[in-house]
Amino acid sequence: MSETDPHAPQQAEEVMPGDHAASSEPAQTAPLAPEQTAPQMVPPQAEPRLARPAPDPSLAPSEGEDWQIPAQMLYSSDATERSFLTERRGIQNALARALDKPAAQWGISAEIADALLAQARLHYRHAQGPEGLSVLEGLDRANLSGGQELRRAVMELALGLIDPRDTGLTQRAQAMLGPAYASWPDQPVFIALLAIRKKDYDQAADLLPTVQERMQHLPKGYREAILPGLLEAAIASEDWHSARDFALDFRKHAGLRDSSAFHYLLGRAAEAGQDLLAAFDSYALAGKKHDLYGHRARTAVVAMGLRHDLMDIPEARELLERESNIWRGDDYALAVLTDLAALDRADGDRVAAVHTYGSILDRFPEQQEAGLARQKARALISELYAEGASGELPLSDFLRAHRKIAPDFRFEPGFDVQGEKFADRFLSIGSTLVAAQEYEAVHDHLAVARDLGLAEVTDVRLDELRLKQARSLEMGGRYDDALSALREPLASGETELEDQRGVLLAKLYASTGQGAAVLETAVARPDMEFLRLKAKAYFDREDWPASQGIYQQMWDEAGQELPFEDAINLLLASYRGGDWATTLALSQDFPELTSIPQWSTIAQGLLDPGAALWPLREDTARMRMNSAASTLETVEQAVQDPAKATN
Repeated sequence: MSETDPHAPQQAEEVMPGDHAASSEPAQTAPLAPEQTAPQMVPPQAEPRLARPAPDPSLAPSEGEDWQIPAQMLYSSDATERSFLTERRGIQNALARALDKPAAQWGISAEIADALLAQARLHYRHAQGPEGLSVLEGLDRANLSGGQELRRAVMELALGLIDPRDTGLTQRAQAMLGPAYASWPDQPVFIALLAIRKKDYDQAADLLPTVQERMQHLPKGYREAILPGLLEAAIASEDWHSARDFALDFRKHAGLRDSSAFHYLLGRAAEAGQDLLAAFDSYALAGKKHDLYGHRARTAVVAMGLRHDLMDIPEARELLERESNIWRGDDYALAVLTDLAALDRADGDRVAAVHTYGSILDRFPEQQEAGLARQKARALISELYAEGASGELPLSDFLRAHRKIAPDFRFEPGFDVQGEKFADRFLSIGSTLVAAQEYEAVHDHLAVARDLGLAEVTDVRLDELRLKQARSLEMGGRYDDALSALREPLASGETELEDQRGVLLAKLYASTGQGAAVLETAVARPDMEFLRLKAKAYFDREDWPASQGIYQQMWDEAGQELPFEDAINLLLASYRGGDWATTLALSQDFPELTSIPQWSTIAQGLLDPGAALWPLREDTARMRMNSAASTLETVEQAVQDPAKATN
């Protein structure tokens, strides 16, 4: 309002940025400071009302009026308003009387519909959007008259625009904003409110003067609900004249004059006027409150600090991270996480950025921003795990990164591959427990994801991970844990994997002294490792022919590449089994055995060419027995201490 308004009190008024006093000289622009006192505004005279039918006597007087004139459906005089409970009691009494009438048995009568509409209007007057809309839902099966349909549509429009759930307007409400109702004087008010709800401040800007004029007819409770949005729209569009008028209206409402919304918006105005100190003071006052505008004020401090180089990135990041844990669930919370991820990237902290993207996916999975966050997170995860697997990333950093990233991305498609890379890397440096735990975690999450229908996972994939887990445990000496991991048969039935399981079980049985279990283990295609385990198990049981047979098979396959320990055991098994021909063949064909100094004694004792010509007298038999005993002692010494045997 201009200073020349005849209804304005004759005292100094505040001037919003861009507002000019009635003078030939342009006034200086300045933001509205929080400590300034705004004058009380005189509302415009109410428009004359046309004659209309008498109100329904069943309803409270204030509830039965204003319905017949569409232009004044939503009007309410502050002077005639009664308490909420008093009016609600009157409406409930009218509803009870309507329900007691015989017509009520056939459905919702006109009287019942009128009572429900009156109750919805009561909620509208007190800015109770969800409650009012809930009452209107009770009319879905009612056969309403044209007037009742119009009242319902207007109520749905007004209540829908202050519903914090933001469920969208009904088709009836949207129609009220169309060309068919262009002559409705209050239509610009709700068009502006819808634009503000969509944050389309440019569309709302041209309507703000009209809104400021028309809203004076609306109930006080509803005006209090829409004022913060209107003032924000005026500030955003730099309509400082309207901003000043809306700011003055804040003073008329006890719930707004010292609210976080008012202090936050004063801070916005001060910042727009480059008065950063006043802006900070206003934001600080608003930030003490634990509501939406308190949250917005705290984030505004961070934005202002970064914009004007008043704080560095680590400080800003710390404040936003704290705020992300304080305020959750709406678009403002999503904006905080988006800004936090941007600061993480700017600070070069890829792990923190991935963690923040994970928070976006966790808290806002259906939002469009979640798709972009997923793409960015995958790119960073691929970089980090590739560097970790190659050794470019230090192991300690790789471990910390994985432990921070994994909880958020376990069920993300493809993360199992990254987890397996992590386990492979730690297994390669001998950290068998870390590797085994990760293989198990990847296996279990994939199994759960398959059970929940989140991913397609084959039995082969799960079996491979279980074998890796058991192998890591075996390498670390955790034999019992490894046996537990392999206790259940493999689900895939793949021959190659079954053979791997058999070999691993045989090793575990051998390591835990279960020789009989080793002999019971079978594989389709035994390799050298499995044959060695079986031969040694027979050897330990002193089953010399069986042991020699398997060692002989190994010798046939490996030839001169047969390990020294296996050759010694073959020598002992053949000697103890009385197979002198094999013993002689070993002496001739196995170079490693003939290289040890004791071999000459072993060979002479096992088979002396002249001994076959000696008569089999008692002294000859005793000499052969003594020679064999000496040979056996020498061979066993060589097996127990190969290094000593070669000296």
